[in-house]
Amino acid sequence: MRRTTITTAALLLANATPLLAQHGGEEQGGLLSLSGGLMFWTIVIFLVVLAVLSKAAYPKILGAVEAREKHIAELTESAERDRAEAAALLEEHRKLVDDTRGQVQKALAEATSTAEARRAEIMAQAQRERDELLARGRSEIAVERAGTMEAVRRDAVEVAMRAAERLVRKNLDSDDNRRLVQDYLAQLGTPAARA
Repeated sequence: MRRTTITTAALLLANATPLLAQHGGEEQGGLLSLSGGLMFWTIVIFLVVLAVLSKAAYPKILGAVEAREKHIAELTESAERDRAEAAALLEEHRKLVDDTRGQVQKALAEATSTAEARRAEIMAQAQRERDELLARGRSEIAVERAGTMEAVRRDAVEVAMRAAERLVRKNLDSDDNRRLVQDYLAQLGTPAARA
């Protein structure tokens, strides 16, 4: 590559030197004036540079461009695959979240129903125990009441027997009998007589 550049520069100098010498060191004409020799050498240099570039540089440049295009195509294809995989994973994640949400709601519903059933069972058991305690208390009260009534009757019979015994001993008149019955009734009304 360096050799072709040096060769090209040498050819240009060689071409320019005769032109300058021919015109006495002065250029004639402007930038747009046509010179046959200059045109010939320009075309020759262009074709030489084109041939050198087409054999040496263009295949490498084209190879690099094709390799880059191939790499870009692979990256694009890989990105498409990754995007498709990400979409599939996202859909799978959504399904898992929905399934988990459904399972959680089902578990909560089961736990709620189990808790309600357990609460109802505990309430029913407490109600049964309360009813049993009330029935036992009522029966104990009834037994105590019957015992108390029996004791009151015994005491009443005993007091009546004493009163009758006094009546018989005294054989008193009706005023005394009334007084004795009133005393008897007064004794029934006192707390000592009830106990």
